[in-house]
Amino acid sequence: MQTSSQLVVGTTYTREDLARKFDIKDATLFTGIFKPKGHDSVWLFVTENKTPDRIQYKDALTEKDLYVEGQLSGRKDRLLSEHFERDLEIVLFYRKSKYEFEHAAFRYEGLFRFVEQSGKAPTRFHFLRV
Repeated sequence: MQTSSQLVVGTTYTREDLARKFDIKDATLFTGIFKPKGHDSVWLFVTENKTPDRIQYKDALTEKDLYVEGQLSGRKDRLLSEHFERDLEIVLFYRKSKYEFEHAAFRYEGLFRFVEQSGKAPTRFHFLRV
């Protein structure tokens, strides 16, 4: 299943909303890069201005471009860079700050496609809005 068919661009969702909607029990839902079991989708949760207790990854969204840093371990790098070859969609949940939306929700921004990557630990990724 592709998650995007069940979401509405511009709508805000908390992680708890998504867990209920898709019957997710996996705690890795609360990380920045999540692939739900049984979905042909990779979910990116991006908070541009992070709280001081979080790793200060440099992430930014413009009208059409998304720039994100992957995890320090690099474990999910190939999942992101090879999503098209693996027939996986990249869906973005985005917020400027943790409390931009009520209950620390994210706005669903839609689908993105990998363009390029550079560096390591963390890898910098560039995606383009589909």
